[in-house]
Amino acid sequence: MRITSPLPLMHTGNAKIMRAWIAALLLLTLFVAGCQSGQLRQAAPQDPSLVTIIKSPNDDRQYQALLLPNGLQVVLVSDPSLENSAASLAVGVGSAHNPVDQLGLAHYLEHMLFLGTEKYPEPDGFMKYTQANGGMTNAFTAYDKTNYMFQINAGKFDEALDRFSDYFKKPTFDPHYSDKERNAVHNEWSLQKAQDGWNLFALMGVTANPANPSSKFNIGNLDTLVDKPDSKLHATMLAFYERYYSANIMKLTLVGKQSLPELKALAEKHFAAIPNKNIELPHVTEPGLTKAEMGKSLYYKPIKDMRALYVDFPVKSNKEQWRLKPNEYVNNLITSEEQGTLGEQLRSKGLVKMVTAFVEPDIYGPDGILRIQAELTDAGLQQQDEIIAAIFAYVDLIKRDGLKQNYFRELQAMRAKDFDNAPKPQPLQQAVGLTMSQFDLPVENLLNADYVYERYDPKAIKSLLAQLDKRRARIWYINPGVETDKPIPYFDGTYALRETRADEYTRWASLSAGYRFNLPPLNDLFTDKPAPIVESLYLKPQAVVSAAGVEAYLVHPEHYREDKGALSVQINVDFAKSSARQAVLAELLNEVYNKQNVTLVDRAGRASLGVNLYLTVTSSQGISIQGYTTKHEQLLTQLLQSFVALEINEQRFAEAVDTLQKNLANRSKDHVFRQLFSHLGRVVTQQSYSPDEQLAALAQVKREDLLSYYAAVKKDPLLRIFAAGNYSEAHVKHLAQTAAQLLPGTRAPRQRALNSYMTPAAGKPLVFSGDVELADSALLQAWFRPAKSDAEQAQLAVLNALYGNAFFMQLRTHEQLGYAVMSREYPVDDIPGFIMLVQSSSVDLPHIKARIDKFRKDYLATLKAIEPAEVDLARQALIANVLQKPTDFYAEMNLYLNEFLQGKYRFDARDRYLASLQQVTKADLVAIYEQLLYGDKGGTALLQLRGTNFKDKPYAKVK
Repeated sequence: MRITSPLPLMHTGNAKIMRAWIAALLLLTLFVAGCQSGQLRQAAPQDPSLVTIIKSPNDDRQYQALLLPNGLQVVLVSDPSLENSAASLAVGVGSAHNPVDQLGLAHYLEHMLFLGTEKYPEPDGFMKYTQANGGMTNAFTAYDKTNYMFQINAGKFDEALDRFSDYFKKPTFDPHYSDKERNAVHNEWSLQKAQDGWNLFALMGVTANPANPSSKFNIGNLDTLVDKPDSKLHATMLAFYERYYSANIMKLTLVGKQSLPELKALAEKHFAAIPNKNIELPHVTEPGLTKAEMGKSLYYKPIKDMRALYVDFPVKSNKEQWRLKPNEYVNNLITSEEQGTLGEQLRSKGLVKMVTAFVEPDIYGPDGILRIQAELTDAGLQQQDEIIAAIFAYVDLIKRDGLKQNYFRELQAMRAKDFDNAPKPQPLQQAVGLTMSQFDLPVENLLNADYVYERYDPKAIKSLLAQLDKRRARIWYINPGVETDKPIPYFDGTYALRETRADEYTRWASLSAGYRFNLPPLNDLFTDKPAPIVESLYLKPQAVVSAAGVEAYLVHPEHYREDKGALSVQINVDFAKSSARQAVLAELLNEVYNKQNVTLVDRAGRASLGVNLYLTVTSSQGISIQGYTTKHEQLLTQLLQSFVALEINEQRFAEAVDTLQKNLANRSKDHVFRQLFSHLGRVVTQQSYSPDEQLAALAQVKREDLLSYYAAVKKDPLLRIFAAGNYSEAHVKHLAQTAAQLLPGTRAPRQRALNSYMTPAAGKPLVFSGDVELADSALLQAWFRPAKSDAEQAQLAVLNALYGNAFFMQLRTHEQLGYAVMSREYPVDDIPGFIMLVQSSSVDLPHIKARIDKFRKDYLATLKAIEPAEVDLARQALIANVLQKPTDFYAEMNLYLNEFLQGKYRFDARDRYLASLQQVTKADLVAIYEQLLYGDKGGTALLQLRGTNFKDKPYAKVK
């Protein structure tokens, strides 16, 4: 049901974020299709119930593993504080097992599986059941695994597991839905085929070893998933299920408020009957990059305006060395932004905007890559040989001088501290993560594997470094100016491929000699000394400073009293959104500020201190610092000093303009439904400007304009500070005083600039339409009530718990209007609103609107026929979600941040919403539906984007 691009186009974060991204990749990637029959191997299962799962001292959940008689390994997670329970089951087969005559079959099977069972034949029954009980369900097809998951109100876990487990025992695979789900898969492919991330990932396979499964198309579409003379689709799918869906190559995780004995009983009750076919877990054995695929230069013409250079070093899989972390060690040195390192020097020369790297040692199965990637400036685009030479020179330095035990000990200490303070994940996140990890890790290390740095092993590090051979590297040239001669099969991109020439290696070697790099120093922002834990005095935000030029609020945790804090500082100005020109200048200032602090932000991230420099909703400069609090004052002081002394030279100005211009231009090539949401957010926000308006303003901006804007920001700011966590009142007052001394202002807190919103009035519809450079069209309809109302916001939330699934199933599953079909409540500054959206590759905009209108008219009878008990069930599930205790410190401390940013200092939004939910009745739902969605007695908005497939078709008309 869900697919995600496995590799990032350009990563601009620090090493900690990259580690988090790689973890997410392992969970949610959809890998390439096709598999070789090769050898099959699987170790005999050990009894996991005899193992103690190592957990963080900060984790109060209880864990247990067991092996069911049918060979299914299960991990149980008990947390009595949970209001929601979650489950994830994965089978150890995926796109890597697609038969060559039915490409995309594993993905298609994933879709078909959830369309009813013998016991529960309703095709949308499980989705309807989970949504009505405050939950959701989804699935994804990965390279060698397919994962099915759900979350639901804890009281419904037993019945939900009964329904869920039946898909792995008695699915119906009703042929009636075959064409519908073929279309669903096709629409997913259509959604991705014009996205650069998917094109680049496909190109990794297209240019790899043809015998490796990565060379095959993995998503599937109407052309590949079709009856063929020697392969009938439905029969082949059934054979695939019968062959591979076996309990002994499945893993399961249950996360709930139930006790461990209760969870064990649920696992045995519902999953012990899954058939065990005693099959071996298949593994890909053909390498992805042989000698024939190495030493190549690849050229890709991007769909978006993108200028990048990748250097891929082929490496053998070493994932069995996870305890030693050689990949993390080497990547930590490559990605450092300290003075004299690769990224810092290339940025200072004006050749790159950012350099980063990652290691995926098994991306092809038995082998993978270490990739170093650079986002290029215009100057860098003209000097790509310089950048390649610099990369090779820096890698050579690491090979020569990079093996230092102190580097390893620092990483070891940092990650040990992180594990001691590790937060508890959300139930569904943990269920999916543990299920996928069970395939690769010992049970006892499922929770601590990322943090284990067992010992310094120079041999393991040298083994990796020895593979970083420039003669084996694959170099990617990605920019609009490259010449290409081949289409990427099944995708919209084009590419060219050639051998890297001997004279190029000679030139790079000559240029490399001109570089003098430094390896990074140890991190002065890391400390293993925790700050004292302060008393929790303020469980709701309390004003502790209110003076000319500065205001500060403080809130303490109720549940997670730890040495962690979340500090938000806003340099509030009241002119940043007064025109498109001002909004553009604010963006440019933020970009320059970020570039000036790359080294500091990177250093902080490596010490598990998250720093984000961003624009707030008022386009004021924002600073966010999260993590262990000992260094927060030092960080804030350095960041404010940097802002006060910002250097806006011609190079930084030009780079900022270039970055903003590309970002604005590329928005027209985002997924169409995402563009619609962006337009909706813009049209209901006062002083908000379209990308075209901003591009026009940007074309007129000079460096002197930015200098004048920057001077105006510094002249009279209002510092708005929100401190959440392990800070005393005296500490926050001191932070506020220090900040005000660095950036003094005269505006009173009541003069703060806040965002203003607007919604359409009845009889005056808000209309937006435009053309996009993508194939699909999309339409979004919105309805708004005339005044603020807590009660009606709650009513629309309950309504969507019932309406959303019916809308999705009818228009997406049954009628196949498109892959992106959704509805949801959409309040704007407490004005109740409701939206419906459809993106389609097959029908035009008037058809989409007509079908939405007919469905919402017809649904009134369905709503009236719903039993009050069903409404009450949906209402109670939403209440349970609100009452859920935050699972970690950050979830708790973010409860009030949005209200602070919006200047809503009563901090009662959650309480008001809860009180309103408790009052919702069926009669309320019928009444608001009749008035708002059936009778159109309110303000309306109609937003449309027309794709290239429909350029000769009209827009839908507004009534």
